[in-house]
Parts: sequence; C-alpha cells; structure tokens
Amino acid sequence: MKTKFSDEQFERAYPDGIEYHWWHLARGRIVASAINAFEGPESSVLEIGCGRGIVVKSLRDAGIDCSGVELAEVQAIYNVEKHIRTGIDAVDLSDTERELYGTLLLLDVIEHIPEPAPFLQNLADAFPNVSRIIITVPARQELWSNYDKFYGHYRRYTTEMLETLSSELCWSLRRKSYFFHLVYLPAWIMAKLKGNRETRLKPPQESNRWIHRLISYAMIVDYYLFQRRLAGTSLIGCFHLGENAAQKNTAPDRLSATLKGGR
Repeated sequence: MKTKFSDEQFERAYPDGIEYHWWHLARGRIVASAINAFEGPESSVLEIGCGRGIVVKSLRDAGIDCSGVELAEVQAIYNVEKHIRTGIDAVDLSDTERELYGTLLLLDVIEHIPEPAPFLQNLADAFPNVSRIIITVPARQELWSNYDKFYGHYRRYTTEMLETLSSELCWSLRRKSYFFHLVYLPAWIMAKLKGNRETRLKPPQESNRWIHRLISYAMIVDYYLFQRRLAGTSLIGCFHLGENAAQKNTAPDRLSATLKGGR
C-alpha cells in the first residue's frame, strides 16, 4: 500500500525551519531515547515516511546510524540530503539495502493507513533482518479535529489499540507510552469548545527558537515523569518481532480484523 502527502499537505506541515519547533525537537529526543533503550545506538535504523529528514538529522546528531526513505518527492532539510531517499517506496529499495536495517521507524505514519496491520506486515516481510519496529501516532480519539481530517488520518490511537495490533501481528509490544501529556488538556478544550485548529504549522522565528528548546525540554521531562498510561496527545509503541517473526505469514487474513471497527 502506498500513501503520501499532497503538495499542499507537505507545504503546510513542513515549512522551512519547522525542525526548530518544540514538537519536532521533543519527539526526536523521545524516539532517540526509545532506540537507545530498545536496541542501542549501534542499531542500523531506517525511518519510513521520513518527510524532509527532520528525525533522521536529529538521530544522526545523537549518534544513531539512521537513514530515511520518503515516497513523495520533497526537498531535504539542510545537511541531511545524502542520508534520505525520496520518491521511492521503502519496499522498492534494493535487496542489499533492505538487508542493512535492524530497526524500522514509522513516525506518525500508520494513522494514514486504513488497515495498518497488513501494511506493517508487508514491511516486515520486505526487510529480512528487521526485528524491531518503533512507531509514533496521534493519540486519543476525543482529540479528533479538522486537523486530522486535513492530513488524512483514519483514527487516533490508544494503548489498547497498539496491544490489539501487537496481538494480530504476533509481535511483542515491549513499550507503549503516551507522551506530550502537558498539552492534552489544552488540546481537549480546543477540540470541545472550538472544534477547529490551524492546519498550517508555523516555524519559530530565529529569535524565538530558544523558547521552543525550553518547551521541548519540558516535554521530555513530562515523558519521563508522568504515568505512561496517563493520556497524552501522542503515543509511542516499540514492537519486537523476535521468534514470532517466523509466524508472520501464517494468518494474513485476520491481521486487521479488530482494527476495522475503529475507523
């Protein structure tokens, strides 16, 4: 299955300088922490649906060997061009390249997929040495808004939905945690009272980037201090294929049965 943003969606979501926004700064560090805890910085990582390479650069700056692939033709952010491939589906990479990776990242990707289990299984089948898949998704259906509709989301996720996905895929869900708890209440109030939110993301001005850095630090502290099941606006899940990977071709028809009712 192929999915990609339209030109308008990319233009609104990834304007120049958006990599300095607190949301991207914090998410990148949270993902780096998950990789280090889950596998270690020596793991060879591929981000699927990497956009302009914001996370790829963040992880490489943190010492993690990360590359990216993006279905759409987009312009990479500065100094990451040689580490991402654009205009190509991940499963269409060469056999040699696909054999390099032990960890796949799908960061805010599967919410765009109507039936995520077969999609994930197809990726696992295409990357023979992958044993870990880390995903992030927008969380909590009560926060649904015009923003989700504009960016083509099918659902917002809960920890229980990740558990269902794990069961259907016969993968082990080693970690599941909400994050961005501190912005859950403002997001809930906005969804209930206003109903709409701006779909064009605004990068911080250079003079205000230090504020976004401070907010990102607060969000990282938020991630570690708050209970992992306490609601947040985003969710991370770390899956281990392990011995169960041998079973991944046994039941393709039932993979997404439970999720179909969650649209």
